[in-house]
Amino acid sequence: MNPHEVPCLRLLIPFVAGLGLANWLDAPVTSLQTVLFVWFALGVLLSLRAFSYRWRWLYGVYLHLLLLAFGYHHFIRHHELRQEHHFRAQLNTGRQWIGVVYEAPSQGKKVKVPVRIEALCLAGSDTLQTASGNMMLLLEPGPCADSLRYGNRILFQASPAPTEGPKNPEAFDYRRYLHYKNIHYQAFVKPDSLRLLASHQGWAAWETAYSARSRLLGILQRYFPETTEYAVACALLVGYTEDLSDELRTAYAETGSMHALAVSGTHIGMLYVGLMFLVGRLQLRGNGGRAIETGLILAAIWAFTLLTGATASVLRASVMFSVYLFGRLLWREASAWNVLAASALLLLLYNPYLLFDVGFQLSYSAVAGMVFFYPRFYKMFPPMSRWLDEPLKVLLVGVSAQLGTLPLTLYYFHQFPVYFWLSGWVVVLVGAVFLWGGALLVLLDALSDQLAQALGFLLNYMLWGMNKAIFWIQELPGAVVRDIWVPNWFLPLIFLGLAFGGAALATRRGKWLMGLAGVLILWGVQQSVATWQHQRQAQLVVYHVRNGRLVDIMDGEQLITISSQLNEKQENYAAQAYRTACGVRKGIRLSPSDSLEYEGRHLFVRGPYVQFHDIRLVFIDTLHPVPIVRTDVGILSQSARKAHIGGLFELAIFDATNSRSQSNRWQEACVRLDKPWYDIRQNGAWLLKHFHH
Repeated sequence: MNPHEVPCLRLLIPFVAGLGLANWLDAPVTSLQTVLFVWFALGVLLSLRAFSYRWRWLYGVYLHLLLLAFGYHHFIRHHELRQEHHFRAQLNTGRQWIGVVYEAPSQGKKVKVPVRIEALCLAGSDTLQTASGNMMLLLEPGPCADSLRYGNRILFQASPAPTEGPKNPEAFDYRRYLHYKNIHYQAFVKPDSLRLLASHQGWAAWETAYSARSRLLGILQRYFPETTEYAVACALLVGYTEDLSDELRTAYAETGSMHALAVSGTHIGMLYVGLMFLVGRLQLRGNGGRAIETGLILAAIWAFTLLTGATASVLRASVMFSVYLFGRLLWREASAWNVLAASALLLLLYNPYLLFDVGFQLSYSAVAGMVFFYPRFYKMFPPMSRWLDEPLKVLLVGVSAQLGTLPLTLYYFHQFPVYFWLSGWVVVLVGAVFLWGGALLVLLDALSDQLAQALGFLLNYMLWGMNKAIFWIQELPGAVVRDIWVPNWFLPLIFLGLAFGGAALATRRGKWLMGLAGVLILWGVQQSVATWQHQRQAQLVVYHVRNGRLVDIMDGEQLITISSQLNEKQENYAAQAYRTACGVRKGIRLSPSDSLEYEGRHLFVRGPYVQFHDIRLVFIDTLHPVPIVRTDVGILSQSARKAHIGGLFELAIFDATNSRSQSNRWQEACVRLDKPWYDIRQNGAWLLKHFHH
């Protein structure tokens, strides 16, 4: 790849470096905007001068530094907390708030409504004050929440609070997730505290997109009566995934097919191929014909984007294909790497926080994998008949995309789907048929009810078969390698190893294989050190779980769990990530009761009492309100009404099952008795390790 053929990639690298540096430092630089303006003006003047060839590199360095500084400034300036008149200055005095819903609300246990604040009414005053900033409103499902739409201006009464970080070690960081959505405050709103002031306050294009998506969902509901098939149909055609069950999500994730359930580059690619075939039948000639062909395809792609609700994944793909089509129109053959970099540059100029969006990272990694690996893999096979060649292409595209996303898959999801290549044939074939079949179904719905019913029946049966195939692949022996933990510092090394492997494949030089071998050796050393640490660990963790008790005791690689009133999903959500990080597997499970007994090498349990190494603790709850044996730690649960803070334990721990008022009363008692305490509800999980032997 000649660097001069990919100018956008050369511009993207220092710009992304600036974004990453700003995310790491998170510190504004005084007068950087003025400095950038002067640097830019000087750069323009320098570009007009002719330099000796040997000094041209100085201008390249200057340009790269300018782009790095611009990326830094662009990222820092995008932070909503640095907006003028941000509402956090009036957080404690705001009584009523006025804002506009700027994205479609999402359904779940709580309805989440992102609102852009416009004004607030201070307590003790009836006048409005201008304000800015974003807020996530949480509402109970019901008529009030269901009636909210994009573009609604609403008046509501609430007490916003900063978003909270994870309460359990290594758990999903919802605060960080919302930070990259530029949301830093949330509020619970009661239905009777919210009033609609006006509608249609957003962009008309987005309103059209969300309205079209709602109509499409209604059509699909008529022709796919079963919940499972309806959920998959919505995901495949519209990119709407909120109706997918946990069972479906797990099956598609563990077979490497989750990308099929979000309208993305795969769908836009299939649409593009079909459109090229249709437009090719028009036999347009010359530059004018190419311009008309490009215009028709672009119009169809963006119409599809709006009809599917313009989700983030389909927007990324649409921008990517639009850049490619423009490049093809202007220069006949546009470099795929240049197209990839140009589309990423455009999206990051629009929203620099996309760089840290998992979907953005996976999309571009997958496309980069396909661009680099697919043609090289394909050349390894001899020519064959079309009936063998097409399935081979599907297989190689899937393998290439999986290679591109491999580091991120291991890092974010801690698993690797072994049979992704098999499920890829299923979802790509069915996805292609369903995309065009679904479009025809929408058309027939308006023209012929009988034909639409017949087509709907066939498509419904096809989705049923695809789901059965995915569940079958999931049940194959060794279908997924689980519990893979990649430390933060090792992720760049995995990408480096992938780059070494790619260079060896492209150049056929052994020196690159030496680099890959070096990374693999480092991986082996890291795993050996981690295993040694796991075998020597001794940890006790009381997790933050509001509706039950969850305690993990890690003795080497053995796990002993004390749990009550929790199902598997709740337990995994709280603890699975940390268990994976600690290298422990499912072990012995105990439920606290009067007759609870267990004895191990370093663990002794009798009823509410536990001794692990030289640490003694007691569970104090409604069944065991008062300890009768002196211990080191007392864990108070379920607002044990008769429990009191006495002298029979040294440290008082209040778990998350307690009410806030009861925890506060116990804290006051601890202060009076000069006894240390720890509130899990407020501070997150309590973790003790490095015991004395």
